Amino acid sequence: MPPPMLPTRRPWPQTLLLTALALPIAAATIMLACGPVAQPTPDDGNTLPAAQPLPADGLNTLPPAQQEGGDSAGESGDTAPPPPPPKPTLTYPNIDDSGLHIDVVEFEEAQDAASGPSGQSDAAGEDTVVLVRILLSGNKAEVAAWLRSKGITPLYAEDADYGNLAAEVPLSLLGKLSQQDGVREVRRPLPVKPGSW
Repeated sequence: MPPPMLPTRRPWPQTLLLTALALPIAAATIMLACGPVAQPTPDDGNTLPAAQPLPADGLNTLPPAQQEGGDSAGESGDTAPPPPPPKPTLTYPNIDDSGLHIDVVEFEEAQDAASGPSGQSDAAGEDTVVLVRILLSGNKAEVAAWLRSKGITPLYAEDADYGNLAAEVPLSLLGKLSQQDGVREVRRPLPVKPGSW
């Protein structure tokens, strides 16, 4: 018959380690069970507003002063954040590339500043030619004809009625091009591999 099994004793270091781990867990549990944390008071000595009870229907609604556009600052002295500044109005909203838009506006402003009292332009900067992609919503033939009337040859075209054109256009004409009927966007073209057009 086998000898009876006696309970084994844990080694002393293992027992000490388990006790050391159990104590912080017990302390954290007691601290969490003690109740809510005391609410801070404002530095200026005013008391915090009391919590408002829920309405009878159980929905949490704003106070009447805030519902009807009243002063949300109330007695606490807090002010609402200022509204964000309005977005600037673009001179040519169809020029989708912000850098290209800035180039066109700066060129036109330099041209206006260089115009003397007689209306003749002094040297105001170079009218740089820019390769652009023209996205259309219609009137493709008319836009291509307008480009040709300005001495610009479209480089490629897609689709029969809608699609894209590409052209090398001087800065002085980009604003007018973007305002042509059927032009949806004017932007710099995406990089393409040679021979893909």
